Amino acid sequence: MKKTKFDRKLIGPDSYEYFNNLSKLCQSRYLKILSSQLILLLLISIIASVPENNLVPEKVKHFIELTLIITVLILMMIQFKSDYMDGWQKSRFLAESILSQSWMLLFKIDAYDKSYNEAISIFLERVKDMKSEIKIENHLKYVSQISSDNDRPKWITDNFDRNISEKKEFYLTERINDQERYYYKKTLYNSKCSERYFWFGVSAMGIGAVLTVLTIIEVIPNFSYLGLFTTLSAAIFSWKQTKRFEELSSTYSVAIEELKDFKKKLLLDNSENEIKEIVYDTEKSISREHKLWVSKIND
Repeated sequence: MKKTKFDRKLIGPDSYEYFNNLSKLCQSRYLKILSSQLILLLLISIIASVPENNLVPEKVKHFIELTLIITVLILMMIQFKSDYMDGWQKSRFLAESILSQSWMLLFKIDAYDKSYNEAISIFLERVKDMKSEIKIENHLKYVSQISSDNDRPKWITDNFDRNISEKKEFYLTERINDQERYYYKKTLYNSKCSERYFWFGVSAMGIGAVLTVLTIIEVIPNFSYLGLFTTLSAAIFSWKQTKRFEELSSTYSVAIEELKDFKKKLLLDNSENEIKEIVYDTEKSISREHKLWVSKIND
């Protein structure tokens, strides 16, 4: 998968990149199937609203409607069988959990407080355990690039034996600041999309109402304007709800404030143990956010 403006700059571990790509791919396919269904349902509504005329025989009209309905049913079956939503959410959580463990490895937190070779062995075993906890084998066929499981990225090996102050600066720049920018971009994106789709939906209903009034007073030809634009509005609001723009905007805003609190603590003159504790709490907070996200989807 191509990098997007939301992706982090640091590359690796490979397992993170692999499951991050899987998540993006499942998300893309899930949303494409869903958007295709909404578009086809809208087309069915448009065709059904067309009054009888000599240009299009009624049988042809019904045949087109039946074809579109069958296509929607096929897409629904594909969506059900492939379960892209499950792959999207679970692989996203797995990727972020691996990344959090990477930072804990770098700071030699708890079990990682050993030599590099010993710590990396523990890390690789934990990654293996995390992979086994989430069953997403059905989705792995969608990823063309197979993970080489090179979970020893250069940024970990280069910084593992540095002093705690250097690690802290690295963490502030490459983790907290980067995550804060990510949350900010996501907040801005979801806020704009939420507002945009809200006004699109309201405008569609408004246009339908105005055209219906014009039909009643015989200013324009009779047509099922209200039904058509109400269906369009429903499709827009359905897409808005599926994408959870408002909820995600609020969630990311709260996450930004939480990160700022951790950042303030790290900027103080802390001892090594205090820095490790703050890093642990930060990673726990980020990991919890993704875990709750997955749990909510599955409930």
